[in-house]
Amino acid sequence: MEKYGKWYQINGAKQYVQIISENSANPLLIYLHGGPGDAALPLIEYFNLDLAKKYTLVIWEQRGAGKSYYPFKADEEITIDTLVSDLKVLIELLLSERNERQVCLMGHSWGSIIGMEFIKRYPEWIDYYIGVGQVISSQEMFADSRAYILEHSSSTAVKQRISSIDTHFDQGNWFNDLMYFMNQLIKTGGSLYGKKSYATFYPHFIRSKNYTLRDCAHRFQGSKQSIERLWQEVARVDFTDETKFEVPIILIEGEQDYHVSKRVAFDFYQKLESPKSFICMKKAAHFPQWTRAAAFNQVVNKLEVPSTDAGIYLEV
Repeated sequence: MEKYGKWYQINGAKQYVQIISENSANPLLIYLHGGPGDAALPLIEYFNLDLAKKYTLVIWEQRGAGKSYYPFKADEEITIDTLVSDLKVLIELLLSERNERQVCLMGHSWGSIIGMEFIKRYPEWIDYYIGVGQVISSQEMFADSRAYILEHSSSTAVKQRISSIDTHFDQGNWFNDLMYFMNQLIKTGGSLYGKKSYATFYPHFIRSKNYTLRDCAHRFQGSKQSIERLWQEVARVDFTDETKFEVPIILIEGEQDYHVSKRVAFDFYQKLESPKSFICMKKAAHFPQWTRAAAFNQVVNKLEVPSTDAGIYLEV
């Protein structure tokens, strides 16, 4: 198996990519991690190595995140457009190196925002797009998350605070409100299926041969600074009225995802006028690629790429 790391200078920032493949002729699949700033290299390597049987798997540690961490400057522009531009340069470099014309994209959560924006702007470079925990409308997403917390929390104090939080997150104490909101969602089981914390993921970072303790520390720092710079823009994301794309779209959603609402993603899928598939993963929430890794890998490796807007719906 071919496996190596590579640094790219992208729009003024040094960024890390891990490339894994059983066959260098396999099509490129670029994984866009969540967050903002939640670099995921050790998790992809541990849970999703099987994807390298069909694809040349490209694990990109985004600007300021994980192994690509650096402290953002006060006057540095960090927006969704910044990350889309970074992805554009990365794809140009990869296609030039391999003398190819297209890549496949897989975006998870925050990464699905980058992915959707990219396929809107540069469809000619994309063979097909896979959205996992796809963000469609942030405000609808937060509404479903809030409703889930209120239904599953037994604390009156928690319910009162959750009810009072402005999910546009532009209030003075927005960062603390966001952390509280997300922590309650995790504690009530709406994010990681069958779990009330992310603790089961942490050992994979510590044990990874590609992550040092410094990288682990940088991951937490990168996540915090990325959220601080990007979250107000994330809170305004809305693809609800985007009904036609020039590339096939495959959505893979955990049936119990209340972190990024599966309901909202399915409503979007039903209105979509592009070649499309919707794959609902049972006994999964926001991280089906890791909590049901074997099934997820099999689904992606055996994808039937949709060719019409009639849609393909599967439950696994």
